[in-house]
Amino acid sequence: MITLKSDRLRVELPMPGEHPNDSLRFDRAGYISEVILDGGMHFCASEPRNLVHPSSGGRGLCCEFRCDVSNEARVGEYFPKFGVGLIRKEEDDKYIFYKQYQDVKPFPVEVSQKENMVEFITQGIPCLGYNMRVCKNIMLEDDTLTMLIQTENTGEKEIHMQEFCHNFISIDGMAAGSDYVLELPGIPDQGDGRINNRRGYSGGFRGYGRGFTFCEFTAIDTDLSVDVSTISREIPFLWKMLHKGAGAYVEGKEYFVPSQINIWGVDHILSPEIVYGFNLKPGEKLEWKRKWKFGIL
Repeated sequence: MITLKSDRLRVELPMPGEHPNDSLRFDRAGYISEVILDGGMHFCASEPRNLVHPSSGGRGLCCEFRCDVSNEARVGEYFPKFGVGLIRKEEDDKYIFYKQYQDVKPFPVEVSQKENMVEFITQGIPCLGYNMRVCKNIMLEDDTLTMLIQTENTGEKEIHMQEFCHNFISIDGMAAGSDYVLELPGIPDQGDGRINNRRGYSGGFRGYGRGFTFCEFTAIDTDLSVDVSTISREIPFLWKMLHKGAGAYVEGKEYFVPSQINIWGVDHILSPEIVYGFNLKPGEKLEWKRKWKFGIL
């Protein structure tokens, strides 16, 4: 376990392969499992086990590289799951993010820490013509966490990628309800009515001006998507989540123009998923970052 501390924050990052950082979905480099403000206010939660699918092993501020090339592997062959390792294809089906595959070769990750910064370097293992080197730095200063990501396509094929932080955030463990507010100043006014989920059915969120809140407590996960063609193109893209009863908030800054914006919530968790979509040709490099600021209202 790696621990970063400032005058206001304590941040915990389990080592790659150390539970809960042993998921077959989320990047094992820079998996942030706990953030504690001023010694007592907690912001991270584990992905529940009472979902419509088995838990995929998420907790806290964990990120995913989403690029499914499993269709290029035959049954019995390996395919790369970026951020995790090589997974042996067990049947003629695409990669399933919550499936517990039995044969996995984790990517080696080099870890080094300097005071309030930790660096993770994932070299990858060439497979099916794909490989990607990732350098991720997590930096802590006062009440703010910064994640800097540098990628390089070291393989032979172009990579079509989506990357996002799932943000399994629960402010002091408070249950889902109208005290949670998610503000996104870069989106159009959402009114105040109930909003359909991504499957087109009545969902558990309602508009809250330029943002959203829960309609009521929900033990069943609910979601929605924002039409990114209508959003501000200004960088950074901003969001702020607060809980009125707990009297605390977290502000996010995403230093890219989102290709998708998905909001997910259940029980005591509210997750803004701000997605970065990009393509990397062989030899190309790309860098981006995100920040979280934690505070008291």
